[in-house]
Amino acid sequence: MPVDPSISAELCSALSAVLKDAREELALSLGEVSGRACLNRQAVTFIEQDERSPTTETFARHAIALGLRPSEVWARAEAKFPPKWWRQIEATAKTKD
Repeated sequence: MPVDPSISAELCSALSAVLKDAREELALSLGEVSGRACLNRQAVTFIEQDERSPTTETFARHAIALGLRPSEVWARAEAKFPPKWWRQIEATAKTKD
């Protein structure tokens, strides 16, 4: 069964929110995060506003600049969804086309 694009879009939005929330919790400006991550300030803005999907490297640099493991950002994003949602995803993966 094909993946529902809305599921991945929701997860990407949650990742963006986690990165933005972490930056705000640390009281860091966009410029400070972009400097720490060696990223363009506009790139950080686009990621946090869910306007662009970062590469794996950019995502990792952004997370690390906030003092987070990339896996922690993923875990926080995944925690925004109810267990029922994940059970549906797991069931879909087990279904043959």
